[in-house]
Parts: sequence; structure tokens; C-alpha cells
Amino acid sequence: MRSWPGLVLSVAMLFGTGCASVSTRAACPAEGGHAWHEVQSAHFRVKTNLEPDEARKVTLDLERLRRALLSVWTRSFDPPGQLEAIVLRSRGQLAEFHMKESGGFARFTANGPLIVMDGGGDMLFAQDVDQDVHAHELVHYLSRFVLARQPRWYAEGLASYLETVYLREDGKEAVLGRPKAGLLDYVRNRPWLPLEALWRWEQEASTIADLRMYYLSSWLWVAYLMNEHGPRFTDFQLRLSRAEDPRKAFEAAFAGAGDLERGLHSYLELSGFAIWAVPIAEVPSEMQVRALEGAEVHAIRARLFLLGKGEGEQEQKKAAQLEVAQALKENPTNVSAVQLHSTFLDNDAERLALAELLVKARPDSGLAWRLLAEAHGQAGSPMAVQEHALVRAAELSPDDASVHNLLAWLYMRSKAPQKGYEAAVRAVKLAPFWPTYVDTYAAALFELGQCAKSFNAQRRAIELLHEGATEAERQDYQSRLTRNDTLCRERAAAPAATPEGSQP
Repeated sequence: MRSWPGLVLSVAMLFGTGCASVSTRAACPAEGGHAWHEVQSAHFRVKTNLEPDEARKVTLDLERLRRALLSVWTRSFDPPGQLEAIVLRSRGQLAEFHMKESGGFARFTANGPLIVMDGGGDMLFAQDVDQDVHAHELVHYLSRFVLARQPRWYAEGLASYLETVYLREDGKEAVLGRPKAGLLDYVRNRPWLPLEALWRWEQEASTIADLRMYYLSSWLWVAYLMNEHGPRFTDFQLRLSRAEDPRKAFEAAFAGAGDLERGLHSYLELSGFAIWAVPIAEVPSEMQVRALEGAEVHAIRARLFLLGKGEGEQEQKKAAQLEVAQALKENPTNVSAVQLHSTFLDNDAERLALAELLVKARPDSGLAWRLLAEAHGQAGSPMAVQEHALVRAAELSPDDASVHNLLAWLYMRSKAPQKGYEAAVRAVKLAPFWPTYVDTYAAALFELGQCAKSFNAQRRAIELLHEGATEAERQDYQSRLTRNDTLCRERAAAPAATPEGSQP
């Protein structure tokens, strides 16, 4: 077993009407379920029905897992913010909300990225798990803080390569890079995609079968390049961290490397894949634990119904609405429940009245003020009113990237592009993985006349779109890139204005 070489990068340049009555489901305590707690550590906010000691252990292990994955790029960088996780006692409890045979799932939500996982059986220490969703998504989340540009094949290949990570029993070492069972035999006996095809992923991948081969081939290429061309692979990542064009960055880093496709064929025939042992530096162990009220548990269940993949979308939504109704019955000012309830409303005035009541009841809640600002925006309230609510939300929740993103658009609509740019920068620093915020950042740069930077940022936003993005979303991002690029070219070609009274 090798020791991980460390690809050290410079980061200075980065910026129910009732719960179940049996405890085999993730029910509320008042109706037979286990008690729920929230555990906050330096980088995680975990909501779980595990026992408090188990909850602390899972949270500490998530901190260790995060530190192990960060060591792939640097041993010193510490990205800001907390990642939210919902951890259920067992896979059986998870199945109520998510019918897939997996240990969890990940989603982007209105409140930021969320990982949902089964916390039973020491998952983070398992050496034979089939679905390592939490690690895969954690790689995506962390890598965006380090690498400003990522081609799709690199992003998915690296996440697939690292998703089988597991921690040693003492929690002081992690093991990275092991292939899933049977994966090497699979790629050795089937035609994998050449790198040229992977560069065209977004244009050509369509069916589920296609996607599987794109993921497998990306994993294979990343494993080969990392293990056989380590210095060049590190150079490639350094260039991505500087936001260079990914294709040009690759060509520069691998210039003179020879026939890579032939090299991969030989590597598969002659070699097994390296497994790396990574020492885990000490992680913050201080945690805050608080019990969650029944209304909050109902709100969590509602979110899981909406985000999971159950038997049918309408049935999931109905189940979520029943949970929200029960939550509001137990506590009409529970912020999580009110936020969810507002998404079910179609009337702007009703949403605004609901948000105003919530702010009166919870004046120290940044989320409540954000809901008020959003409701004012939907109702067409004056810009000054929206700004007041957003500024207050930012004061109370400075790490809420969505608030800074909303402020950025508000300032740009108010013809204050510099203030819009400053707010957009704050949002992207907090959440560089979120295409919407990078899209806003690109728009702010365009408004300031910084065309080259705007173009590069818009390309980054397009690269960040996942396969879950609709074709309309992709076209919207692409059309904005094309339109702004055209306008920038027209500006550059236009003759400079002649000052009044001077000779032409």
C-alpha cells in the first residue's frame, strides 16, 4: 500500500398528520420514534435520530472523511461553511423516502447542499459498500473550493475514484483509490470510451446506458492519469485551480506524454490499481448538540419526502404536505415548516403575509428574513424594502450564500453593479459549486465591463450544471454566454466616442 503523494495546490488564488407509531421508521418521538438531535461541528450540521453519542461519532467521522479527501489537493486549505447532513438510523428507515437500493443521496436545496445517509453499521469504516454516495458528493463539494474549472469527465472520474474511501478503525488513517468489486474486470472486458469522447460528454451522452459508460470511463482515466502520470496530473489540477480553459490546460500539462490511450491499454493489462493510505490530521472535535422539537422532525420528514425518489412525485408531495401541516399544528412559527409551507402557496400576497408573521415571531432568524425578502420580490415590493430584508438576513446568516446571491441581483437591477459584484463574490466564495451563483457572478462581471472574466465565469457555470439540469436551463446559460460574448465583441469593435468640440 502506498502513501498518498499529495497533490498540493496553491489556494491563494481561489476565492404528516402523524408520524409512524413504530420506531422502525424515522418517526417523531411523540408517536413512537427515537429522539432527534442536531449536532453542529466546525464543518457539518447533522440532524439525526441516532443516540447522541452515536451522532457525535458520525459527525466526527464526517470531519475526518472531509480532512482525508482534502489531502488529495492540500493539507492546509480549510473551505468555509457547514455542510448539512440528515443521518437516519438504518437503510430501512431511509427506504421510506428513497426507494433506491443505496445508502443515501445528495441534493442541492434552497438552503444549500444536503447529504442524506444511513448511519447504521459504521458506514464510514465499511470496506465493501456498493453505494458510497456521501463520499462521492463530498468530493464534488470540496473540489469546487479548490479547482475553479472542471471538465465533466474529471469531476465525475475523481469523485468515482475517491468514493470508496473508508476510515481505519482508529480514525487516524483513510484508504483511498480501491476499485469497486468487479470493476476492473468489467473495464478490461468491455470497450471503454477514449478521452476524446469524454471531452464531448455534455453533447453526446443521452441514455442511462451511455451515462454508465461515461462514469466508468471517467473513473478509469482519472485512476490511470493519477497513478501513471502523477506530476502531469498535478500540473493539470494547478491549471484548473487558476481557472484556465480545461482543454487547453490538459494539452499543456500532458504535452509530450505520448499516446495516452495506448498507455491506458497497457496499464490495464499489466497493473492493478494503487491503493493509497492517507494519514488524517487532527480535526476539530468541539460540537454543539441540541434536541429537536417534534415540529422540526415533521419538517425534516417533509423535506425527505420531497427530495427522495419514492413511488410517485404526487404521492411524495402529498406526504410532505401532511407532514408540514402537522408541524405547523405543533408549532406555527417553526421556521423550517413555514419555509416549506410557503413553497406550496401560489398567492403572492398570502406568501408575503406568512413571511411577515414569521419575522415578527422570529426576528433573530436569518432564514425568516430571507423568506420575507423573497416574498417581497415575488410580490413586486419596492427595491428598498427588499434590500432592507436581505441586508438583515445577511447580518443574521452571513454564511447563507443564497442571501448574497439575491442581494447581487437586487443591486444589479438597481443599477449598482459594483455592489452587485461584491455580493456575488461573497456568494461564490461560500458556494463555488453552485451554478446559479457562478452565473450571477458572471453577470456582475459583464455589468462592470470585464468581458474576459465574465466569459470564463459563465463557462464555469455551464460546467457546473449536473445531468439533472433541464435542457431549458442549459440553453438559458448558453444563450447568456453567447449574447454577452457578442455584445462584448460589439463594444470592442465600436469606435471610441469623439469628445464634443474636438476634431474627428
